[in-house]
Amino acid sequence: MSSRRLPSLKALRAFEAAARHGSFSRAADELSVTHAAVSHQIRALEEELGAGLFHRTGRAVELTERGARLAPVLTAAFDQLAEGWAQAGARDSAALTVSVEPSFAARWLVLRLGKFHRANPEIELRLMPSSELVDFTREDVDIGIRYGLGGWPDAIAEKLFEATVYPVCAPSLIDPKKPIRKPDDLRNYPLLHEETMQHWLAWLEGAGVRNPRWAAKGPLFIEASLALQAAAGGQGVALANDTLAMADLAEGRLIRLFEFEMPDEEAYWLVYPEGSAAKPKVQAFRNWIREEAGLPATAIGGGAARVRGRVQR
Repeated sequence: MSSRRLPSLKALRAFEAAARHGSFSRAADELSVTHAAVSHQIRALEEELGAGLFHRTGRAVELTERGARLAPVLTAAFDQLAEGWAQAGARDSAALTVSVEPSFAARWLVLRLGKFHRANPEIELRLMPSSELVDFTREDVDIGIRYGLGGWPDAIAEKLFEATVYPVCAPSLIDPKKPIRKPDDLRNYPLLHEETMQHWLAWLEGAGVRNPRWAAKGPLFIEASLALQAAAGGQGVALANDTLAMADLAEGRLIRLFEFEMPDEEAYWLVYPEGSAAKPKVQAFRNWIREEAGLPATAIGGGAARVRGRVQR
């Protein structure tokens, strides 16, 4: 590698500051030196270059053509140096920030976090419930859990759970005079919808109900957890999957109505940037949640997919 031939960095800083502010005086204030010192540094830089960098007209200064070419290069270089220095001095925090789909956080993850805390008391876990796509390059997030097709950009994605959906309701909802023996009997009860009416229409058609237009009505909820909470409160029948309804089904707040279940092409995924994979706190969370999901232990990134494109949900 050839040696780098550079002038005084002090002189380059003086020139960059003067060019950015359009003033020797403001550059001097920023650098905590005198106006004369800035002027001297820039004059020495011009002599070494053999060309002027500023037009000087009284108190005003204006970049020459060469100065205008050099200034943005130096600004970018000094910005990069400052960022690199800050990153080198930053300590890897013991806090682990997890971006997680809200319904999954409320109805599955939070119920199990005690196990993680007991196994990893040194890690301070911070949950960030969000359905929005996280940009790992811009946001202070270590790892994420998402529900979708797996199309996260520039990230390692590991499938945690596949989903199938089926109707559930509170036992108290069922009227003995209106028994639910077949899917078509659901027309006698309020249907609770998540995000769209199409989920119920698709399930009923899959269960053999012809032209179930009557299903296209009822309360609409943005989050699956809200629909399930309403169902547990006796407000109607919701579509659920084992991951979100597990606790309510086990404790009898909800009952499953039919054996028929409809596969969901979306799934729950563990997602993290490749640069985070080596962090012990990320490895600890990843190994713990895989164990909770009943998945075999593998090396981090094992069996995962790096997918480019936008997430579907």
